[in-house]
Parts: sequence; C-alpha cells; structure tokens
Amino acid sequence: MTDLRKEQLVLLRFEKQIAGLAATLAAGAVAAKGLDGKLHASEGAEAFANIQTALVNLAEVTTKAHDAMNAKAMEAGADLFQAAGGGLPKFEPLGAVRSILGLG
Repeated sequence: MTDLRKEQLVLLRFEKQIAGLAATLAAGAVAAKGLDGKLHASEGAEAFANIQTALVNLAEVTTKAHDAMNAKAMEAGADLFQAAGGGLPKFEPLGAVRSILGLG
C-alpha cells in the first residue's frame, strides 16, 4: 500500500510537469508562427506540430499508467488519494494537455 502511494505521488508530479510543459509549448507556438510569417518559412510551425504530437502521446501514455495504477489499487483493496488531499488529478493528463494546447 505504501509503495503504491509513493508511485502515485511520483506519477502525479510527472503529470503536473507534463501540464506545465504543455503550457510552455502553447505559449511558444505563437512565437514560432510569428517567426515563420516573418521568414516566410514553416520550420518553426512544423517543429511545434511534431513536439505537440509527442507531448500528446506522452500524456496519453501517462493517462494509461494512471488507469493501470488505479486498477492495481482496486485489486489490492486500496483507494488512491483523493484530489483534495493532493492525490488524483482533477483532470486526466491527456484531456488536460489537449485542452492546454487548444486541441479540444
């Protein structure tokens, strides 16, 4: 049980980092698009799209890891932390990252 909670805390910290990275990436997208417009190029926008895709994939894998951890906890008869106590994320990582990046 204790090991499961430690794993959950590590995963929750990682999920926060992913959301922070998504916010930083979203802010950088404006600069990349603006620079491409000035240079009449598309390398910045293309690089942004590749990074965005990679980040969405990472969030999807993280969501699956969280779901697997929850299943493991249920098998052990344990409840994961609740959001008010610093536990379960308020939003699943994939949905949060897609929202931050403006992908719906």
